[in-house]
Amino acid sequence: MKKAIALGVFALVLVGCKSLVEKGHNLYEAGMYTQSAEYYEQALTEDPHNLEAQKGLALARNKILDKGLIDVRMLRLGGNQTGATLKLESLFRSQIDWQIEPFGAIANTQSEELSYASQWLQQQAKLLSQSQYPDKFRYFEHNYAFLISNAQLGQLIANYRAALQQKAHSQCMLMASQATEQRFYLRQFTEKYCISWSLPQNFQTVTQDPTRYSSIRLAPDFTVKLHQTSRQANTLNTASLEFKQIFRESLWYSPVGQQTFQLNLKAELEHSRNAKLVNRQKHYTIVEERINPQNPKDKLDVEVKKAYNYPVTEFTEQFSIDAVYKGVIAKQHIEFKVDDSQTHYTQSHHADFPQLGISPMQATFLDVDTRLDKQMHSLQNHFKSQLERVWKETHCNGLIGAQHGEYILRCGKIAPHNEFVNSWFKKQFGLAYNEMAALYAL
Repeated sequence: MKKAIALGVFALVLVGCKSLVEKGHNLYEAGMYTQSAEYYEQALTEDPHNLEAQKGLALARNKILDKGLIDVRMLRLGGNQTGATLKLESLFRSQIDWQIEPFGAIANTQSEELSYASQWLQQQAKLLSQSQYPDKFRYFEHNYAFLISNAQLGQLIANYRAALQQKAHSQCMLMASQATEQRFYLRQFTEKYCISWSLPQNFQTVTQDPTRYSSIRLAPDFTVKLHQTSRQANTLNTASLEFKQIFRESLWYSPVGQQTFQLNLKAELEHSRNAKLVNRQKHYTIVEERINPQNPKDKLDVEVKKAYNYPVTEFTEQFSIDAVYKGVIAKQHIEFKVDDSQTHYTQSHHADFPQLGISPMQATFLDVDTRLDKQMHSLQNHFKSQLERVWKETHCNGLIGAQHGEYILRCGKIAPHNEFVNSWFKKQFGLAYNEMAALYAL
């Protein structure tokens, strides 16, 4: 029996893989190579040894490279060498991810475009090496790392980087002079910045940040009335643990935080189900043959009224959930409430009388688990959004220009596109926040 089941499952997998491969083939024939590759990848996820999918994926990826190189050439001929070089960089990255090596005409085209890209890279490297912002050069390296390697420009780039070391040293010293004990984000950024330029700084370890929290104290107050205590009762306890996890994953939490966050969580959950047995009756008429009282030798068809009785269990369900959280963070009160309730009626019986339209019926009960989960997720999502809102209001508003970049960095964590944040970064480093974040994992 087990062997038969296993063979059945294997057959279903083969059918699924074949369907995916066929879709991949159809898209490939239509010239939709990226989409066809996706179907081949799905087929290989289900069956890594599918030779047809492997072959199809290799062909599709070669077509993607071929088409991509045509795009590179068109961008270059159109005067957009920057776009052409970025596109060529992405193709090289794809080749590494896919572990493929171009051949034939594709390889020749790639070699030709790499030559043009190499010339442009050398010009840009020379230009950026003269900038007052050394990080613009580093971001250039970051964006074109694969092309620089394949064009064998590593030594040239290293020479320019060494020439920029003094400018980076000045920036490092300036940041280090401003990174006082209470400027935790600035200190972390300064350490990363200086180390990346081989200029490590010896900061004293700071063990407490008075603006953040190292723990959360949860005060749950649950009132639960259920007709059967199992998963629903545990859901509230699980939800309370998830509130703790949400806080620990927020920007407010830090092992060096000095405060403890107090969160009050109150919930009243009730789910009752009452059953009542009732007797139902349905009347119907049948024709029976009876003796004619006027003539005993004769018979008559007579309509006879009858009643069909059957027992039915009627259920009445009552469900309600009221939950609220309350807390104070950074002197701001946060609170949110959810509620849901419903009265539901259903019934069941085993009667079976098709001629009267009566068939067995099963009761359909409320999906309490889903309703409860929905409300608790709503509460948790609001809690998360409130933590983010208060962080943003605290660090992205009036004090954003204070403390030599500390609040800029804190604001950037929650609002990387903030105008003030990007203006400060461009003034200090010549790059936007997200560009610096890519270099230094801000």
